[in-house]
Amino acid sequence: MKHVIAVATLLFMFCGVGQTTQFKGEVPETIDAVMVGDRLVDVALNLGILPKAMAVRASMWPQAEELALASQILGCPNFVTNKKPETLAAYMLERGVTRVIIERSESFCLYKPNVNPMAAADLVLDVPGVSIEYVDFTQGVEPAILQMAELLGVPEKGRELADEYARNMQALNESLPDEGLGKRVLILNGTYSSETGNAFVRVEAPGGYSDQYILGPLGCENVGNELISETMEVSKGHAGIGRITGLDQANPDVIVATGDSLAVQMALREAIARKPELADVPAIKNGAVFSLPFYGDSSVVEYPGIFKQWRTALEE
Repeated sequence: MKHVIAVATLLFMFCGVGQTTQFKGEVPETIDAVMVGDRLVDVALNLGILPKAMAVRASMWPQAEELALASQILGCPNFVTNKKPETLAAYMLERGVTRVIIERSESFCLYKPNVNPMAAADLVLDVPGVSIEYVDFTQGVEPAILQMAELLGVPEKGRELADEYARNMQALNESLPDEGLGKRVLILNGTYSSETGNAFVRVEAPGGYSDQYILGPLGCENVGNELISETMEVSKGHAGIGRITGLDQANPDVIVATGDSLAVQMALREAIARKPELADVPAIKNGAVFSLPFYGDSSVVEYPGIFKQWRTALEE
């Protein structure tokens, strides 16, 4: 009976916090340019502008699927600078685009430390009339917003956005608990195929983006390693699992579902049906299972809002 109640909790009480949107009711203007770098595109979007094409980490940025409706994604920066370095120049020559705006960051990707969007500059030098511009994120997001706004010809919007971002970051810092929350957190990323009805789940390994930007500042522990065996490969901070095992060893206080929460629900339901005593795991027993957005340091302007959603869930 206990596992039936637990399954019902997953099906009917799966908690979601309001998602952060970036479009804010405004249709972005598309400019004749190519942008290289997630943070760069995020700032441009919040200024009401998108490039004709972009190189961003689409597989790690939930917003990318929506952005692809308005701007062509040429691949990730690793793809366009290392795997297929002719991509940018070929696109620009074919479409007659001569402007490239590139992100400068100290560390572009936590999972691919050798990837640098700046490498794109040398790859487009042979494009006739090319104009290469840079936006520097090494000094922080706020000055990068102002610089980007100047390049795009919307300095007033830039000042407003930078001020809003500064206020939001101040509120974030002031909201940090004096003492860590001390929660054990399991993060499961789901993918659901509507065509096949199949669900796939990955475990976020410790040491990744969620640890650095969410769990660490809140004083929480990522217990994902309890579900990752020695034979599993960790790719882009996640390990794919056929079914959930080790949940009782992880014993999380909170389970967070990123990506498609239905896939996570299905996997948890199957695990509980297979092993009813999992109903006693604190996260299941207390209904502390939340659907939250993944943050991979792409949606930098939205970071304070995303952090607030996670904090609200973990404080429950």
